[in-house]
Amino acid sequence: MVIRDLASDIGIKSLDTSSQVVGLDGLIAPDLALSLFAIFLEHYGRWVLLDPEGDPKALLGRVSRSPLLLCACFLIAVRHTTEALATSLAPKLYQCAQSLISAALLVAPQPIEFFQAALVLSMWSTTVGQVPLSLDSWLLSGFSLQHSQSSPLFDLINNAGPTTQLSKTTLDDWCLWNHLCLVHLHYCVGTSRKSMLHASQIARCRAILGSDHATNYELRMVAEIYLYWTVYENVSSDATDLLKTIAHLQDWKKEWQFVLLQPRAQFLLMGFHFAHLLLYDQSLKTKTARARESVLSEMIRHSTYIIHLAIDTTDERTRHLSDHIYHMITFAAIIICRLLNGYAEQVSLSHNIAELDSLILSLVAWLQSIGLPCHAAHTLGNIIAKVHQKVRPGAEQPQCPEQNEYWLGGDLLGHFPEFLGVEPTADGNWDLLPSWGLSP
Repeated sequence: MVIRDLASDIGIKSLDTSSQVVGLDGLIAPDLALSLFAIFLEHYGRWVLLDPEGDPKALLGRVSRSPLLLCACFLIAVRHTTEALATSLAPKLYQCAQSLISAALLVAPQPIEFFQAALVLSMWSTTVGQVPLSLDSWLLSGFSLQHSQSSPLFDLINNAGPTTQLSKTTLDDWCLWNHLCLVHLHYCVGTSRKSMLHASQIARCRAILGSDHATNYELRMVAEIYLYWTVYENVSSDATDLLKTIAHLQDWKKEWQFVLLQPRAQFLLMGFHFAHLLLYDQSLKTKTARARESVLSEMIRHSTYIIHLAIDTTDERTRHLSDHIYHMITFAAIIICRLLNGYAEQVSLSHNIAELDSLILSLVAWLQSIGLPCHAAHTLGNIIAKVHQKVRPGAEQPQCPEQNEYWLGGDLLGHFPEFLGVEPTADGNWDLLPSWGLSP
């Protein structure tokens, strides 16, 4: 809700695509199509089990049989071309994707390309078509998981047995299903909604670890699934036991410590600290003044860890991260802003306020240095800057770059799910208001 409200404040609006045709025919020249697909394949292919080292031309011929998957690939890749191309092409691809996914949801069983496309659109929904959170990832991933129940592609998963002798094709299908489970849990936690998965299905995600072909990449996926399932099970209850939940998170860390010591584990660590932030923020309102001081200190510690971890591990892959990584970073920054606004006196006893202000401003600059203006990082960076300006008007503010006309100047309230569960109160503070009821 904070992203929804602040995006409206700074003028982000949805596209008017009513006059645009739906369909890819004639929209993209063959040379451009190959270029876009090559970008997707290199940086995102492994998410949908397309070999990044494969021949782009040959794989493009296969993927082209599914206009939905092709459209989803182009939507993500166009963010890494030029601003002019992204501005002109993304809105048309966005409308095409909306039309195709709406039609596909009504047909069963679906081929593997449907599940691949649904995963891509769910993971990068924040700036698909240059409209932040325009696709409801919780709903789309949930429907996709339901579709998997009627697809023969996932028969083995639904009847899980020994996995040491899995064929490469079966393992790929299983990994894709795991990725759908992960993105669904991301949005169950992030939007405070009920999961369409149950515990026995989570246990099946782990089964691929017995395969001879399982990689470190897939190992990290399974560890992250279990992290978010731990968060979901503990936070979605009516009364969250803070100490018990923290103990469960420590149990998770102990079990998966061997993964945390391997390369590219920083995002698992980020999720671990994000989980603590959610818990402490929920408990803050119920604590006495004395107990609140320790909670505030822990919230600052976890928030600053997430932000430093993001900035300090920047590399060539940073602009290709899933949107969820940027959501966690945004949440950490907004937590700091809220605490500086509502608890400045208490925070100042243990932290340097000027340094926290500087950290937020450095984060905004970092986010706005990533990719084109249509990248999720720019959108979220502008929103963090707006929140900081509201609650810390005396601090130095960065200049937000101008955005293109397609997504500035209007209201986007109808396009945002309850993302962070934050809204302004009458006194101008920002409160987290989790609601774990099933949203309509």
